[in-house]
Amino acid sequence: LSQPRKLVNNGNMYLVNAVLQPLVYCPPFRDLFRGLGGLVGQRERGETGVGATPLIDATVRFLNEFAYKEKLSLTHQAAREDDAVHSFLSTDVYDALKERRQFIIMRDCRQLDAAAYLGLYLEALDEELVTLRSSINRHKPDSSLKVKELRVDEGTQSREGQIEASSVESPISHIFGGRSRSTVRVPNQLDTITVKDWRLLQLNIQPDSVHTVEDALAYISRPQPVHVGQSSSSEVSQQVQIEALPSVLVLHLERFLYDAAADGIVKISKPVQIPFGSVGPEIMAPMTEKSLEPAHYKLYGVLNHHGESAGNGHYTVDLLHPNRKSGTGEAWLHIDDGAVSTVRYDDSERVEDGCANMLVYCRTALTRT
Repeated sequence: LSQPRKLVNNGNMYLVNAVLQPLVYCPPFRDLFRGLGGLVGQRERGETGVGATPLIDATVRFLNEFAYKEKLSLTHQAAREDDAVHSFLSTDVYDALKERRQFIIMRDCRQLDAAAYLGLYLEALDEELVTLRSSINRHKPDSSLKVKELRVDEGTQSREGQIEASSVESPISHIFGGRSRSTVRVPNQLDTITVKDWRLLQLNIQPDSVHTVEDALAYISRPQPVHVGQSSSSEVSQQVQIEALPSVLVLHLERFLYDAAADGIVKISKPVQIPFGSVGPEIMAPMTEKSLEPAHYKLYGVLNHHGESAGNGHYTVDLLHPNRKSGTGEAWLHIDDGAVSTVRYDDSERVEDGCANMLVYCRTALTRT
């Protein structure tokens, strides 16, 4: 991806545009659908019996269009600059999503925000990838789809107490899926452990102690008093720890909450310092030796919500482009619908202005010296 691209907002597609822009620059996501491109082409030519996968097809076409660069003469500098930010519509992806029942329910309930949209998009892709694999196996038993095998791990009884969990791993959950363990401790009883899968990690930024992303992550694992039956809150506690981390970590800063006094959803416009560099063992569940090693991440995208409420406003995207112009290396871009500009983004001191809604990170290998 040598050039950034504008995505046109026709009044309806601002959310899908905001979600797609940072995903394009995440190598695991891009590589998955690059590998699926050949299968989609075979289906369109009628060479396979693969079932209908409209969102996968639309995503492959979108990525192909995004990466497309018209061959121009080296003497036409102005034309090349215009092509560098050539605009196009993400209509196919939007149309494939809006047909889904979940989209209609969310739209009717006015619950469509960037986090909900991304969750719906990943869930829909997950379902279609399962359908695609099943269809390929049915029509071509000797063929293989180069994605991670699907597994189902059933919940089991442990000495610590009852584990209530089921986990399904698929290509999308392999990239975006994390897992948390919630432990409820009641005096003189076995601990109750519940394991929950997620694709977006929700971060509570409301507490006074939270000023940075690290603070918000640490707050997750802080034991909290709870009421269970007749037991007082001082006797019963709940602790949430991260059990598994994904290749692409999406952190959702919870800026919208229900305010009883206002009788509606209000926005928390609280500045939070970003980004962070690693997830340390202190918030990980003590399961294996791997949890003792920090997981290192690199920030690739920030989705910003501009406005005073969840019901209105505007989204912009800051993203790390791998090669703004050939030979210059990485650069941060600010994308506001059709406007693309270079911005300064100091990783060590970045304090956003109370607009960041989602942060997109890719996992990196630790460089040892």
